[in-house]
Amino acid sequence: MPIPSYGATPLSATFLVVRLLELISMLCIVGMTAHFVDKVVSTGAEPPKEVVGALSVVSVARTSQSFGGIEVC
Repeated sequence: MPIPSYGATPLSATFLVVRLLELISMLCIVGMTAHFVDKVVSTGAEPPKEVVGALSVVSVARTSQSFGGIEVC
């Protein structure tokens, strides 16, 4: 799928780069948080419900956004 330029190629390329950086940073944050929850669970403690809930919401929201708003169940 080609990048729509709307007559402003540098602006659309910048937007694409920013979206890719957003994806990379979101994946890093989710990965670090999931690693934290894994360490908490492996020590035998219960992970904070807020952290687990936030991870679930981010994962579901990003999945539905990746597939054009179609929820994947």
